[in-house]
Amino acid sequence: MATIRESIEHWRAAFVGAGVDSPRLTAELLLARVLEVDRGRLLALTQEPLAPAHAAALHELARRRLRREPLAYILGEREFFSRTFSVRPGVLVPRPETETIIELAKRLLPPGQAGWAADVGTGSGCLAVTLALEFPALHVLALDLEPVPVRVAADNARRHGVQARVRCCRGNLLAPVRPGAGLALLVCNPPYIDPAAEADLPPEVSTHEPRTALFSGEHGLQAGRTVLQQARAVLAPGAWLLMEFGADQGPALAKTAALLGYEADLHRDLSGMERVLAARWTSH
Repeated sequence: MATIRESIEHWRAAFVGAGVDSPRLTAELLLARVLEVDRGRLLALTQEPLAPAHAAALHELARRRLRREPLAYILGEREFFSRTFSVRPGVLVPRPETETIIELAKRLLPPGQAGWAADVGTGSGCLAVTLALEFPALHVLALDLEPVPVRVAADNARRHGVQARVRCCRGNLLAPVRPGAGLALLVCNPPYIDPAAEADLPPEVSTHEPRTALFSGEHGLQAGRTVLQQARAVLAPGAWLLMEFGADQGPALAKTAALLGYEADLHRDLSGMERVLAARWTSH
């Protein structure tokens, strides 16, 4: 019977051979899930034997990861802005760089901001729910084209106790929002990958994550440009639109925003890459 340490090392080596990122951490997190302990407790038990039933359960989870299924799908959750969100297949996995949108919102809006905001392409609802938690007077409309993200976002709103202020709706971009809604804020992590770049993506993304949340025409710019156009009819004068974009897309989106009547700036994420367009609606 192998010890916990030996099991971790076995799967770490297997993950290295398969090209899986963070192989030791992955092995530890999977085994912690099997044993229903946190990672800190797991590391205190490394000399303990691993029961056959637990070894079999770990084997099943590890085989899924070796097939390059995202770790967040296997664990059923992902951290975002220091909070845990439920995640499942059919929902875009939250990324740390998307937290830049929340940081900007906190910088640009007063803590007591009231009224309505919208999160376009909500996915897991991580942006919508986090906005509701960070701005206790704000209501948020969480929009997504697909039914699975709408359900998961609603589950996450309940999980974090903000279901009364987060309304989850299915719709194409801003189509469900009535003209003249006077939104105080709009956030968006649209699909922005050029379909021509699909072969360059890791299999965790290209094979497992939802295509409608990944790919957009016009070299990845089509969805973002459409949101900029549609938002003019639903934002209050002076309101902010905060939108994530891909590498080297910022100048093109900023130009589109300026032509449409916004004041626009580009902001970098923690890695130093230009990541978020902050566009203030000025024309009305």
